[in-house]
Amino acid sequence: MSTFYYSLLFLVFFILVLLAVFLYWKIRILKRQNKLLIRQNRDLNSISLPDETNYYKLDPHLLKNALNAIQSHAYQSYHALDKLSNVLDYILYETDGTFVKLKDEIAFAQNLIEINKLKISPLFDLHIRKKISAEAGEMLIAPFMTINPIENAFKHADVQNENSFISVVFEVIDDYFHLTVSNRVMQKQKIDSSLGGLGNKTFSKRLKNIYGTEYSLNTEQKENIYTVTVKIKLYQND
Repeated sequence: MSTFYYSLLFLVFFILVLLAVFLYWKIRILKRQNKLLIRQNRDLNSISLPDETNYYKLDPHLLKNALNAIQSHAYQSYHALDKLSNVLDYILYETDGTFVKLKDEIAFAQNLIEINKLKISPLFDLHIRKKISAEAGEMLIAPFMTINPIENAFKHADVQNENSFISVVFEVIDDYFHLTVSNRVMQKQKIDSSLGGLGNKTFSKRLKNIYGTEYSLNTEQKENIYTVTVKIKLYQND
């Protein structure tokens, strides 16, 4: 083989080593900061949050799934690591209070989607639609409210079916944030409509603790199409 070929291999190996060191460093920082975030309790507009489920406890599987996706598509690593870095920055530096700006939560969700796209074919039918004005983007929402429906869609989607799809719609109607996530699931696969599973139950409990009656969470499965609809009250950013 030519010297150029060996040089190219060495360069690729060196870059991968640097990426591994970067991820190790980022994850160590994340673990330390996440412990601090759990202890904090900042109120806004006299809203009391007495239960620990009000805070999103970082699920290690979120990072594990992201890293597995990046590893399986090395040629897209730079783009994926950039999105993962944005996700970590959001977790570490922008969610130290009870609420965040809606536009920041949406950007976080879009970064998650970009990372998860590595798991699917470039030809996979993925629809992302955002109908949120600049003014609405400045309103406040509890952080990490978009993770659960989006992660579950990529987890349960029937990616082998040529008619499969995932649809994610973000919109604001009358000071309420609406998130609608739909995906085709495998035939005979039944997703628990009662929101079974620890992650789903924690998500539902956290919504109830923070928003009381100012939210709704609905799931529906018709034939092989599963849909989650979340409606959350937004607060003014005074």
